[in-house]
Amino acid sequence: MRKRIIFILIAIVIIYVIFGVLTALSIKKAIGTINSASSAIKVQDLDKAKADLKTAKGEFQTSQKIMVVFAPIRVIPLLGWYVADAQRGVAAAVSGLDAASTAADAITPYADVLGLKGKGTFLGGTAQERLAKAIEALSKVGPQLDEVGASLASTRKDVDQIESWRYPNFLPGSPGAKIDNIKKAVDQFESLIVDSRPLLLVLPQIMGQDKERKYLVLFQNDKELRPTGGFITAYAVFRVNKGVISSEGSDDIYRLDSTLLKKVSAPAPMVKYLNVSNLNMRDSNFSPDYLASMKTFEDLYQSSSGKKDIDGIISLDTQFVLSMMQVLGPVDAYGTKFTIDKVDACSCPQIIYELERYADQIVAYEKGSRKDIIGVLMQSLMAKAFNAPKGQWPSLLEAIVNDLRQKHLLLYFHDPPSQAAAEKINFAGRIYNYDGDYLHINEANLGGAKSNLYVQEKVSQVVKKAKDGNLDKTVTISYKYPKEMDNCNLERKTGLCLAGIYQDYIRIYVPKGSKLIKSSGAEVAFTASEDLDKTVFEAFFTVRPQGTAKIELEYSVPIKVTNQYKLLIQKQPGTEGIMYDIDALGHRQKAFPLTNDKELIVKL
Repeated sequence: MRKRIIFILIAIVIIYVIFGVLTALSIKKAIGTINSASSAIKVQDLDKAKADLKTAKGEFQTSQKIMVVFAPIRVIPLLGWYVADAQRGVAAAVSGLDAASTAADAITPYADVLGLKGKGTFLGGTAQERLAKAIEALSKVGPQLDEVGASLASTRKDVDQIESWRYPNFLPGSPGAKIDNIKKAVDQFESLIVDSRPLLLVLPQIMGQDKERKYLVLFQNDKELRPTGGFITAYAVFRVNKGVISSEGSDDIYRLDSTLLKKVSAPAPMVKYLNVSNLNMRDSNFSPDYLASMKTFEDLYQSSSGKKDIDGIISLDTQFVLSMMQVLGPVDAYGTKFTIDKVDACSCPQIIYELERYADQIVAYEKGSRKDIIGVLMQSLMAKAFNAPKGQWPSLLEAIVNDLRQKHLLLYFHDPPSQAAAEKINFAGRIYNYDGDYLHINEANLGGAKSNLYVQEKVSQVVKKAKDGNLDKTVTISYKYPKEMDNCNLERKTGLCLAGIYQDYIRIYVPKGSKLIKSSGAEVAFTASEDLDKTVFEAFFTVRPQGTAKIELEYSVPIKVTNQYKLLIQKQPGTEGIMYDIDALGHRQKAFPLTNDKELIVKL
């Protein structure tokens, strides 16, 4: 009897080993097929990617069937965890591939428009006409997006049940960290699909499918940083009719300001630090919330004799222009070739230098003949985009989406559904409410120079529990200004004032009810107030070329944490990759550049 039992146990072990090997081989084969699909996507071969995704799904489904034999082991303590996790991982792969296949099917009709190798249905007409047809049809993909969202919800449910603490990071490959990254990626992708659906539904209206739309486009010079991205230098008006975009003119913002028919008092900080008494449109983007700033801009715009009926305001900065040219190459305007080649005069791309020459009011940069430079550049970029080889379109679309995510391109629409959709997907530059800790550092360069071209900035945060159970925080902002000072004398005859004294009006937005304990580094001491349903600590300081500065604040936050700490950091538009270093309740986070709004969740 005993020998029989031993024989049965050995047989069971052998069977499980065989099935384990078969499962491993099946999964390995499926992963290889996924890698093949990924390679096909990189070379924009949609048909091959779809075929590989379908094959990979079938291979994982085979693994699922094989793994059924391991179900009894799930009742065994400890070992059962890992068997269950393996089954959940394979199930998540199946539903994830289901989502990918559905998404691929959804974009197949637009393969030609998107620059993909596939059986697109919009092959005729000009690039603008094909784009217009695709935009019209995109509003009909809602049901397919719902299917993708449902599959991703199933993926998330399986992945969320896999606890990363079961897989210590001291093991090869840091498996626990990889599991956390996969969870985060699935959550973000699911949110993107769900949130983008309303925007796709209103995209035809935004692009003038039902009637012509007219948008005011503002150029914000992020090298002279202001709350929503930069000093407003120029503007243009564009018409959009059934996806076809055309310019209706552009000009320097100072000319538009000269047409104002009423006077509005400037905000107190501008009166004090910028030495102005009346608010102009060029300075109206003083709220960190883009919607609030554009409401102020429009209030002034309505009193201008140069106003036009518009359907919204789109703002862009120098980084947007640069990212477009990185895909499209040099652009011709006014008989000049604009490039991204570095020039010694500013140690920056030539297009940036030319835009700064335009923005410099002292030398005027032939504004009499180039007053509409922004509109002409945008028109040239659009013409080059629509005539670009279709293989460039995926890179171009990726660049535009990245600029929207990174707030180098901001949207504001009069149409409520369009505005709600832009806000839902975080393309509208809003300051959001958040259930947890919050930080938004907002700065305004009130010195006139283009110092943000050179000033380097780093932020560190240390979060601790206070005796009362709330949070105590220390935020340190370090500035380094390595450039030599330019000649910024108002009487100068030549040269640009790029590297001047950096005069910074800073506001730090934190959870409402936070209390300032102490601060240092500012020339004008920090004060506390409330704005946008947040507590705001504000001050003023300067940094001279080849100098440094350090701002430090200690404050309490009326938030109690138990099993996890949550923090939302909102990026200021116009900034680019400021490094953040965070110690959250003893959990040191890897330093990262803040390229877009970032949520941090630390399990305690």
